[in-house]
Amino acid sequence: MRAPLIVDANEPGDIPDRLRELGVSIEVQKIAPGDYVLGPVGIERKTLTDFFNSLVRKRLFEQVQRLREAYPQPLLILEGDLTELSTFKHPQSFLGALLAMELKERVPILTTADKEQTALVLKVLWKSQDKGAPEYGLRHKPKALSLGQRQRFLVEGLPSIGETLARNLLERFGTVRAVFDASAEELEHTPKIGAVKAAEIVRLVNAAYEGEQTHLEGEASDDED
Repeated sequence: MRAPLIVDANEPGDIPDRLRELGVSIEVQKIAPGDYVLGPVGIERKTLTDFFNSLVRKRLFEQVQRLREAYPQPLLILEGDLTELSTFKHPQSFLGALLAMELKERVPILTTADKEQTALVLKVLWKSQDKGAPEYGLRHKPKALSLGQRQRFLVEGLPSIGETLARNLLERFGTVRAVFDASAEELEHTPKIGAVKAAEIVRLVNAAYEGEQTHLEGEASDDED
């Protein structure tokens, strides 16, 4: 029996829906880093715009480094029409980043035209997995990150918390423990952390472990096909 493809909870819903239609067994979970995990393979999906924005904000190679150090086999799926590169500002920088990723970072890149092709690629990957492949955790611990990056990695495991919000929380509270111990009211005073996110964080931190089928109140559970 094939292991399920782990899909990040922040991925657009139409991709998991299409994967189910294609007969792929999936589990929707919070993943950090990456968007999809299958055994040792950690996959980041970026549209052309996502890729360019990460490059401009100088976060691209940090994200790639985290992916590479977290998974034995990192993979980047670049989604979109590459003929549109001419419409981007500084297209040569875009192409240079692609080359650096392949040659320097040693992270392979697969290009897909759209979400439909991305789903098909993921199906092929899922079907080709070896029987008896070793089981991996949902979040792979980076091996060579700085202390600050490791702290941010832990905080990013909280509900609806990405890179920017994790930094905001750590800058406000100072330590990972202080973030986890904060009340909902204290969390709300952090930039871009509203009442809903604060309540989700407090519920998760204080919830008793009841197995992996338990969802936080308000979360939608995904039925297995």
